[in-house]
Amino acid sequence: MKPVILAEKPSQAKAYADAFSVRRHEGYLEINPCPIFPNGAYITWGIGHLVELKEPHAYNPAWKRWSLGSLPILPERYEFQVAKGKFKQFQVVKKLIKGTDTVINACDVDREGSNIFYSIYYVTGARNQTIKRLWINSLEVEEVRKGFANLRDNRQDLLLYEEAKARQISDWLVGMNGSRLYTLLLKAKGVQEVFPIGRVELYPVLFWD
Repeated sequence: MKPVILAEKPSQAKAYADAFSVRRHEGYLEINPCPIFPNGAYITWGIGHLVELKEPHAYNPAWKRWSLGSLPILPERYEFQVAKGKFKQFQVVKKLIKGTDTVINACDVDREGSNIFYSIYYVTGARNQTIKRLWINSLEVEEVRKGFANLRDNRQDLLLYEEAKARQISDWLVGMNGSRLYTLLLKAKGVQEVFPIGRVELYPVLFWD
């Protein structure tokens, strides 16, 4: 089977493709057989966050209405869905990943890149593939080739993913609960605007005099 390379975004996929001879298809690129990939390979991509955490009402219809009585919003487990407007590309990624035995995480080398890769991977429903990690700090052709010739295992990447996922869920909890709480409290005082709260904004709000 040809391995599938998942890039974080189209520009990143193009940079990888520039290091090889490729054929273009809708939603993915096909690397022709070469010393690094004797059977060839596929390159596909996300579009930033191809999947996202579900909205509160997807867990409980009662959470669609903003009310103090519905707070706090605390799902028993956190689930992901395909982001709006990105279903077509997700279907391409899903088909390729489920049709291979080896997937290469070629997203950015940081927590967010790890989170984007595994969030997409798990939503595809794929399981038990061998997962390798491209670990490079440059998109120069020679660096790309060297990186693909020396792929890492995914042990360190899984740790980054767990850290990023915890942060993503905490952001979601702060946003979904904090925004509703402050908006409703301010509405009671005559302020009719939505008051968005995120993890970054929460600190000054808590200590606002």
